[in-house]
Amino acid sequence: MFFRPVWALLAALSISACTSMSPLPRSGELPSVPELLDGQALLEASVPGEALPVIDTRGLTPEMRAFVSQSVAGARSAEARLQRLLWDMRRNGLLTLTYQSTHTGTASETFETRVGNCLSFTNLFVALAREAGLEVSYQQVDIPPVWTSGGEMLMLNQHVNVRVHRTTRQRASTHDHVVDFNAPEYTGNYPQRPVADAVVDALFHNNLAVDALLADDPRTAFLHFRRALAIDPASTSAWTNLGVLYQRNALERHAEAAFHQALAHDPGHKVAMSNLARLYDRLGHTDLAAAYRERIRRHQQQNPYYHFFLAEQAFAQADLDATLRAVDRAIRLREQEHQFHFLRAQTLEALGDREAARLSLLRAEEHATFATVRNTYRRKLEALE
Repeated sequence: MFFRPVWALLAALSISACTSMSPLPRSGELPSVPELLDGQALLEASVPGEALPVIDTRGLTPEMRAFVSQSVAGARSAEARLQRLLWDMRRNGLLTLTYQSTHTGTASETFETRVGNCLSFTNLFVALAREAGLEVSYQQVDIPPVWTSGGEMLMLNQHVNVRVHRTTRQRASTHDHVVDFNAPEYTGNYPQRPVADAVVDALFHNNLAVDALLADDPRTAFLHFRRALAIDPASTSAWTNLGVLYQRNALERHAEAAFHQALAHDPGHKVAMSNLARLYDRLGHTDLAAAYRERIRRHQQQNPYYHFFLAEQAFAQADLDATLRAVDRAIRLREQEHQFHFLRAQTLEALGDREAARLSLLRAEEHATFATVRNTYRRKLEALE
């Protein structure tokens, strides 16, 4: 369930927040939070709170309530209600939506049109599951960042799935069930953590704001960014993207202040630091730009997925020694990631060390989360043997 990007002009180089970091410098006194959220600088008029958009992201229509009622009729246990709901959603095309990455819809819009992105699906499932009497919550999955071939990155991935609590009974205990629309695409063993509805609602408005920003509609973008921050004042995505909106409209002091607000809530936020480094370069504050780049570089070296990226690049260029060095560094930093072991196995096989390749494949199979991935590794092991 991908959300629209947190915009970066350079690189975001870690998936983890480092909240213990000391703050980095800024160029001087900056606009206050009330000034950033007032709208006067951007729109030449203050925006009252009642002008902000109000959207019920999980509201149900009578048709949706009837759908749920028919789906779970007679199902007594949570597990039975979940399975019947999923079966009817699949049968009615609600698990195979027409995917449009730029279409962020509410639950009711998605139910009616069967079109949307992953956030649209997630809100739809949460709305239907809660109507079915299931206890569900959103989870954020820490998908690693994606680099370009130059080692820079455009966006920070934000993936959300749904945890259905206490559904599957095994002997005397109950277990949760995770519903993840894009599970086949994200097969890594990535950390997951629960997040409140407000966090996802803020991301919903962040999506709509980015759409407006790309359409060169600063007023609509500002209104949705401000609504996102009214819902979740700690939304680093909204603060960072608001900074990009200000920067695109030549309000560089406001942009700087918005990026610093993102860092106030997450001192390790790489996208905000990257944007600040680029902004300070343009403003001639080379010392500040260098300070941010150095902090990014240090985190880059401690990011296993960055070294995995380097390994993939080296493997594509048939530089097997460099591949092995980079993937070994990635494994030292995050041993339980099956993709690292698989690339290591491929490299060792290419180097002619079939026994070492077999051991790496065994580790890849051991750490894989999804049965389909484990089966793939098992077939490769059989072929290797």
